[in-house]
Amino acid sequence: MKMNRALQLVSLLFASGLICASCKKEEPAPAPTPTPPPAATNAPAPVVEAPKVEAPTAPKAGAAATFYTPEQAKDHVGELATVRGKVFGVHVSQKGDVFMNIGAAHPNAPFTAVCFQQAIPTETLKALDGKTVSIKGKIKDYKGTIEIVLEKADQISE
Repeated sequence: MKMNRALQLVSLLFASGLICASCKKEEPAPAPTPTPPPAATNAPAPVVEAPKVEAPTAPKAGAAATFYTPEQAKDHVGELATVRGKVFGVHVSQKGDVFMNIGAAHPNAPFTAVCFQQAIPTETLKALDGKTVSIKGKIKDYKGTIEIVLEKADQISE
């Protein structure tokens, strides 16, 4: 009977926030308020269950939480996300910047992955032509072109 009371007390402390569920640290208790003694009955005292608290899972560093199609990307400018689609052409500018058209061929590509100053080797990006890829990063609108700027190879996966 005493063990039941102890469990009830601990459950009450968790439920009232006096004991932190994640760190098991006790907070100072407020002054107790007097309660009338319970009526004498033979019925067992109700068991109060502590609320279930799930610790949030931390996202992996650099991981984007949401996936979009190339057509959906325009509606999510400013978000850190992953855009997944087929590469319909890889263009290398005279300056060496690489533009990957994803979702359709240029000029109708709804999304572009851009790599400036050969941050990723050009041959690595050219090898992705015709493949379905996932591009992670912040979605931007550059003069009407929806894009993610590639700065590291780990932003791309097949």
